[in-house]
Amino acid sequence: MINPAAIMAAPFAAAALAMPATSPVTAADLWREGVHLEWWELSDLLQECTGWTIKPGHCPDDPDEVGHWLIDPSGDPEGEIWPGPDIDDVENYVGWRIDEALDSLDS
Repeated sequence: MINPAAIMAAPFAAAALAMPATSPVTAADLWREGVHLEWWELSDLLQECTGWTIKPGHCPDDPDEVGHWLIDPSGDPEGEIWPGPDIDDVENYVGWRIDEALDSLDS
């Protein structure tokens, strides 16, 4: 006797086996394509490329003001906090460093 479930599942099983393997998309891939990264994605990419990180925090003068600290490889904050929940200014400040590091990896 023929199993109807097996007949219906056969095309799906064949299609699943024929699909090529893909590598996961990384933050570096997204950066190269100009995709806006979340702060933690930008921080991970920055750390991979330079050893620096980004950490959210509060402004010392105004505890209600949220911002982001740029943290050097030794764990010390660089300068003043970047105010606001957006990381656009931080991204513009560190972007060329990420670009340089990624370009050197591609070479």
